Amino acid sequence: MESNFGTSTPYSLGIEEEFQLVDLETLELTPRVEAVLAAFEGQAVSDRVMPELLQSVVEVATRIAVDVEEAIDDLADLRFRLGLAAAEHGAAIASAGTHPFSRSDEQLVTDRPRYRGLSEGLGWLASRQPVFGLHVHVGVGSAAKAAACADGVRDRLPELLALSANSPLRHGEPTGLASTRAQIVLDLPRSGLPPALGSFGAFEAEIERGAAAGVFPDYTHVWWDVRPHPRLGTVEVRVFDAQTRLSSVAAIAALTQSLVATIGSEFECGDVATPAPVVVLEENRRRAARNGLEALLVDPSDGTERTAAETLRALVERCAPAADALGCAAQLQLVESILRDGTGADEQLRVHAETHDARAVARRLVAETAALAAA
Repeated sequence: MESNFGTSTPYSLGIEEEFQLVDLETLELTPRVEAVLAAFEGQAVSDRVMPELLQSVVEVATRIAVDVEEAIDDLADLRFRLGLAAAEHGAAIASAGTHPFSRSDEQLVTDRPRYRGLSEGLGWLASRQPVFGLHVHVGVGSAAKAAACADGVRDRLPELLALSANSPLRHGEPTGLASTRAQIVLDLPRSGLPPALGSFGAFEAEIERGAAAGVFPDYTHVWWDVRPHPRLGTVEVRVFDAQTRLSSVAAIAALTQSLVATIGSEFECGDVATPAPVVVLEENRRRAARNGLEALLVDPSDGTERTAAETLRALVERCAPAADALGCAAQLQLVESILRDGTGADEQLRVHAETHDARAVARRLVAETAALAAA
């Protein structure tokens, strides 16, 4: 297995965002990704703007960044360029975990071999998949540390999901979930919570067995909420809903980067926690998807319950020294802004309650996605 751990600055950062392409007039999802991609031909960023499974989705990726500020500046530039390219073809971009009202079963599969193959393999499940995520990559120095960091992040996935919840509407109505996306992605094979790895060798063995059996070609077809990414030399955290505001991306990126750095330092000191039981994590993940920051999460060590917001405040405190060292303390404090003002899901539901109109929610998403301030 190709491995590039340790080839970048320790705890360097990369961010991927998946955007909705919507028609400027109707605000419906629109299958215009190929036209948007063509607009980037010849630009320096063309290799960082990519298609996805469905033609109404476009993904961007930052360069490797030393810190959160650099990554967010890069994202602001990519969002600006993408908005211009979409507008040239009568479209706009919006960022949230689901589209508020477009029908999922009306979306077209991207006509490329990888996506045709995925669609054929998923069958009907592919028609449920217009969901949009935020992925945060953190560079680590060794394969062994990557496995330890992935295991450590695994135990914090429910509260990370609660912080990012931004998909409360689907097909025009509230679903009763703060993160509808988090439940839809469970339709995919090899998704959701990963097993506790224990070591990088165990991860390699797991992937080699699956590839040898013809289950999947390589680890990039394993869509766990967190996974080592050997080719990039990172730990990739994939649990997050796409975020509308850049300030929310900054908060999530800072918490992720400082959490991985904290776990990495603990690993270097020989302090490796016992992985939480999967039954507890699965229940916590379900609660986080349902209730967001208000979810009561079970502490696997003693069975007590605390809200996701309380757990996140404790996590921010734990990660604060690493954030200071990494230069992202200011962005980490933006987590408190989300805890105080609510998540993207809370904001969408407020707009829907005021207007009773899913199109008004979509209109707000388009406007806020285009606002490029990160504070």
